[in-house]
Amino acid sequence: MVFNFDGVVADLPTIKREAWVMLAQQLELPLQQQMLQHPELQMMPPEVAVVRLLRWANDRRAAIGLAMQHAELAGQLLQQHNRPLEGVREWLDTLGRFNVPCALVSGLDRSTVQAALARMTLHDHFQVMVTAEDELETISQRLLTASMKLGRAPNMCVYFDSSPPGITAAHNVTFKAVAVQGIYRPHQLKNADITCSSLQDLSVINMRRLFANMGSEFMDLQKQAVSQRNSNNNNDSANNGGKRRRIANAMMEPDE
Repeated sequence: MVFNFDGVVADLPTIKREAWVMLAQQLELPLQQQMLQHPELQMMPPEVAVVRLLRWANDRRAAIGLAMQHAELAGQLLQQHNRPLEGVREWLDTLGRFNVPCALVSGLDRSTVQAALARMTLHDHFQVMVTAEDELETISQRLLTASMKLGRAPNMCVYFDSSPPGITAAHNVTFKAVAVQGIYRPHQLKNADITCSSLQDLSVINMRRLFANMGSEFMDLQKQAVSQRNSNNNNDSANNGGKRRRIANAMMEPDE
């Protein structure tokens, strides 16, 4: 199981928006209100967002400097939060009883995440962490790194996120995806394999059902592959047969 700390374990979307506002005010940088609602501002690493979206920097060094300041402000705001989101603790306890390994991914630095987990008394629930120090630009890269560290194939992992881009990224790397409702409405999370209002709605049976059809899905893919090969072979045979007939007809024509 792989969890997005930034929107499933803690209410990072709200904290990050507040940190961007504080940073813009401190440095007197332009920040439109509508930009705060841009989904990519939540998904992109800060050093990428300040260049591509906010246009606050033009080079990597300046972008990293701004990203570090944003992370520091977010960390300060995060210190005011001592509880995880609803249902998180109960769900992690359930997974622990079944010895299910869990990973955590975040765009924040490791020390900030570890300190937050300690305040929430969740510091011993995750065997693997993927954070800003791993220098991964996309969610998909974070997920693949988490699956490698867990020693699990991507198609045997489940990702918990609260955003449409996160759900899409999970499916792009063959993860199963569970959407937890937050700032996005249910219809915006419709591509998830499961959608819940909070993690306390889930059960281990729900997770098992996610993988119940894996055998038949594999066989369907095999049938498609075989069908495609047969089709290609038939086309090749037809083409070769046509060539042979033309050659034969040419050989049978009487010499003039």
